[in-house]
Amino acid sequence: MADRLQLSERTVYRLLQRGDLPGRKVGGQWRFRMAEVDYWLDLRLTRLGSDDLRRLERPATGRQVSLSGAMRPENALIPLAPGSAREVVAAFAAAVTYGEAVDDRALADRIWEREELSSTATADGVAFLHTARWQSRVLVASPLVAFGRLATPLDFGALDGTPTDLLFLILAPNAQLHLALLARAAHLCRDAGLLAALRAARSGSEVIELIRTSERAAFRPRADR
Repeated sequence: MADRLQLSERTVYRLLQRGDLPGRKVGGQWRFRMAEVDYWLDLRLTRLGSDDLRRLERPATGRQVSLSGAMRPENALIPLAPGSAREVVAAFAAAVTYGEAVDDRALADRIWEREELSSTATADGVAFLHTARWQSRVLVASPLVAFGRLATPLDFGALDGTPTDLLFLILAPNAQLHLALLARAAHLCRDAGLLAALRAARSGSEVIELIRTSERAAFRPRADR
């Protein structure tokens, strides 16, 4: 399990003890069903602590992922018109510029299917749209991160009822990179200053620079802090 999630065994034990990872003991050993783990992590990711999110931000290469590096200016500030949550998802998927062939209607359906399991919206007004990790990948070449903003916040299903106005769309060609990008986005978006700046940003280039600056500050080596 530690190899699959690219975490230390110590971190896996801590997640198990807190109930943040599903597993069962058989003959004194922990056993896991990978499909169950993928499902569990996908639904609970945004509720993990910042330290655990940081540990999940390393895919199999061991390198830190870059949220800003996966964003193109044309996808970095997409204005979204009012509507139902499902209509907003469909409009967002249709407005994104993809680097490869993507059926945006089918993608919107898969994103909404994931949202119906458990909303990705947080108490900070952010939703992290993505397809379920246990399903086939939409992209095969490169990861993609898009950012959309609603002028009028709407109910997107956050547990505390907080309306949502900021939406990230996160797609990746493999499940580990998908998890790493989601963890990084969830980690960065706990910074109230960044969220305020994203709400005031006036261009896609500005959004990318805000996120790049936040990444540099939050994820530089601890020795530099």
